Parts: sequence; structure tokens; C-alpha cells
Amino acid sequence: MLNKCALAVFALLGIQQANAQCSTTNISGDYTVNADIILSGTYNISGTFKIPANVTVYVKPFSSGGCGKLEINAQKIIIIGAINGDYSGNTGGSGGLGGSAVTSLTGDNTAINTCSNKDNTGVVMVEGGKFGSNGSGPGAGVQGQNGTTGSGPKQQCLNSSDECGMIGGSGGAGGGGGGSYGGAGSAGSNGGNGTNTYTATGVNVSTGYIVVGGSGGTGGSTGVVYGTASGNDIDLGSGGAGAGGGGCSYNVGLPGGKGGNGGGLVKLIATDSIKISGKITSNGENGTNGGDGGNGGISPKCCSDGCDDAGEETLSCGAGGGSGSGGGSGGGIYIQSQNAAVISGTLQTTGGNGGNGGLKGNGTSDTYSGGIFCGTENLTSGNGNAGTKGGAGGGGRIKIFVPSCLSATVNPVYSISGGTGNASGSNGTYQLVCGFTGIENNIKEQNTLILFPNPFQDKISVRFKYDPSVNDMSRFSISNTLGEVVKTESSDELRNQGQCTLDLSDLQPGIYFIQITLNQLHYDYKIIKQ
Repeated sequence: MLNKCALAVFALLGIQQANAQCSTTNISGDYTVNADIILSGTYNISGTFKIPANVTVYVKPFSSGGCGKLEINAQKIIIIGAINGDYSGNTGGSGGLGGSAVTSLTGDNTAINTCSNKDNTGVVMVEGGKFGSNGSGPGAGVQGQNGTTGSGPKQQCLNSSDECGMIGGSGGAGGGGGGSYGGAGSAGSNGGNGTNTYTATGVNVSTGYIVVGGSGGTGGSTGVVYGTASGNDIDLGSGGAGAGGGGCSYNVGLPGGKGGNGGGLVKLIATDSIKISGKITSNGENGTNGGDGGNGGISPKCCSDGCDDAGEETLSCGAGGGSGSGGGSGGGIYIQSQNAAVISGTLQTTGGNGGNGGLKGNGTSDTYSGGIFCGTENLTSGNGNAGTKGGAGGGGRIKIFVPSCLSATVNPVYSISGGTGNASGSNGTYQLVCGFTGIENNIKEQNTLILFPNPFQDKISVRFKYDPSVNDMSRFSISNTLGEVVKTESSDELRNQGQCTLDLSDLQPGIYFIQITLNQLHYDYKIIKQ
């Protein structure tokens, strides 16, 4: 059961979720999570940490003000329910804006949807889609590039056979690259091209300027793989880059969506035993869609003559769609037991999928039939091209450390696969390390001691920096500078009262080394007797 201090800590967690950061909380006793909760940071628990069946602990993500990780250091750890660190890691990049600006070197930017300088030719240019931003993290996906402008001539009224205008659609921006961690993500794809295609029957298109379709921007590259496959490091997953915006035409392009967040970090370290029959996930988030390209349109008819024909108007072609955002990479799961381990649950650190491309901008058409004197005219502007997928996120890392493979049962159902996208992301890494005897510094931190005064005259006191969490009698061994043990003692005071005093008046002045054994862990300090 939790003591009153620990109960107060967790009561505050329910109230102050929005302010939780990557802090460290030290708890004396057991802690059983009896209802779904959001946690963030490091928890040093002297007893047993347990998640029962049908209970989920969610890792508070970076995007919600958390630190993206949950680290549990306890004597025993039992996971029957779930720990969900999905999408809690480094954030994905924001999506790019759609193309919206219409410009003209001849001052005729309004000709796309009104009459401008009706008797003379001019050029109109429409803006390409904008790229999104990079993801965050060491293996962040990289943004694509802007789509290029489309352009073409406006209409012009002539004495006979008026000439219509035709403006090419602009290109969509390139897609975001996927995030990487244990496996590489994949690159984003190019944005959709705008078009300069059209059909004109019975009507002339102005030749004052060339009809140019904008090109889609190039896709962004993936981030680098980082970390080790079997070392005792572990990390968050990285975010994918944002999607490209759609190109502009008569209608503006739409913005692209956000890149996927990387998976979070879950770290479980037991000084005694660990049992996992539930589910632990730190999956990367899927990317979102690219922005749709703007549709083409038709300006008003601008000439005042007997044939109110299609040659009096300006048509615009469909723009290209932006390509999708990158998926976030899988995060990290680290499990370590200093004694027994039974791990039969489900472990996942998969990469997110790249987002889909934005829709193409469609062209438009007009048909005119003026009878025997004015003839029949058909005018159609072409469709742009859709964007394609963003880059996939790479798989994350799963690491399990046990003292002996013979004495441990480790057969989880695990997944470290990369996502799908413009190309598939690479798988992450899964590693079982046997014969591991090291102990994490953060476990020892929960039993950190303070020795005072130091230097001392005859007696030196020892107390805990935090709440006492010792299960066994404390043992003290004092050695001289030659490594010879000159004094040993055992005491229950440190365990029972959190502080004890050693009488070392029989030692000669000089430098000594004291080793204090707590919970079968050794803590070494230098002391000086005056």
C-alpha cells in the first residue's frame, strides 16, 4: 500500500496533469495503478509497481507538455494491464500552406477572375504549394520543397477571333520525410505537378505568353538512425516532416497536414524481479495528408462585340496536390531485471505510415454556340496531378536485459516494423541481453546517502537524501588507502530511522573509504578523519 506521502503525490498528479514535466518522484512502499492515468518522468519506488488487468498508463507526450518518457525504478514490477507510449515522442513537423498568391509581371493579376486590360495580352502567375517544417528529434524527417508557379497569358479582345487566356496550374509541395530511430524511415515523394494542357476547338488561345504548368516540389529526405542495438541506451522516436501544401489556381491550394510524432520512451528497471503479461507500446504516429490542389476556373467574358464567345475569357488549369507528411518513428522500450524475469506480453515500437497525397486540382470547360455567324467553340483546361505519399517512419528499439537466459522466460510477441509510405521504413531492433549484471545509476539514486560532517573528528553520520527505502540491514565496511579493511559494522538504524551515526574514534587520522551495502547494492564514499 502507498504511504500517506505517496498518496498525496499521486492525488496531485490527477490535478496537475497539464504541468507535469520530466521530474523525478521518489515513493516509499508499493504503488498499484487502479485506474487509467497519464504519467510522465521518473518514478523511484522502493516496493512493487503494478498495473492490473484492464488498466492503462499513458505516457504524457511532448505535444501535451510532457517529456515523452516514463521510467519506473522499483524492487518488483508487474505489468498485467498496459503502458501506452504511442505518439508520445518527438513531435512531427507542421504542414505547409497552400499556394494562394496570384501575381503578374504586366499588372494583370486580377485577370484570373475578372476583366483586366481587356484588349491586350498579359501574363498571370499562380503560386506553388509551400513545404512543411522538419520533424524534431535526432532522426527527424526532413521537409520537402515548394512547388513552382504556373503561368500563362490572359485573354485579349481583337477585331476578329478574340483570343482566350489559359493559365497553367502551379505545383504542389513535396512530401515530408519519415522519422528514424532504430530503423531508417523513407523519403517523402514529390508533390503533384500542375498542368499546362488544354483543348481548344473553334477558338484561339493567346500566344503572347507560354502556358506553363508548375512542377511539384521534391520530397524531403529521412532522418539518420541513432542509438545502439544492444547498449544500455534508449531514446524517444523522432517525428516526421510536415506535408506539402497544394498549388494555387483559380482556387487557392489547401494546407498540408502535420507529420507524425515519434513513439515515446518506456523504461522499466527492477532490482528484484519483473513480470510482463500485458502490453507495452511506443509506436510512431501516422503522417497526415498533403494539401489539395486548387481547381481551375473561368473569368467573366470581357469583350463587347457581336459574338459573346469563349475567346473573351481566361481559363485556368488544375493545380498539383501536395504530397503527404512523414510518419513518426517507433520509440524505445527498455526492460531490465536484476533477478527473475517473466516476459510474455506484447511489445511494440512500430513506425508510422506516411500520409497520403492531396487531391489534384481539376480543370474546367466552356462551350459556346453562336449560330451561323459566330460558330461553335469548345474550350477545356486540363487537370493537375495528385500528390503522393509521405515518407514512412522507421521502427524503434526494444531492449531486454536479464542476468541469465536460463533462469528467465522471455518470449514476448513483439513488433519493430517500419511503416509504409512512399517506400517502406526499415525495421527497428529487438535485443535480448543475457548475463547483464550492471545497475542503473538512477536506481541507486533513490537510495542516495549523505555523509556528514566530512571531514570528521570521531563520529560521522549517514542519512538518506530521500525517504528511506531499505529492506535489509545496512552494512558498513571501512578500508584504508592500501585497500585493507580496518572496520566493519552492521546497523538497523538506517533502515528504521533513515539516519545513523558511526563511532570511528578508534581510527587514526587520514583518508578512508567506506562501502555501505543497502538492498544488496554497494555505495562507495571517501571520508577524511582529522
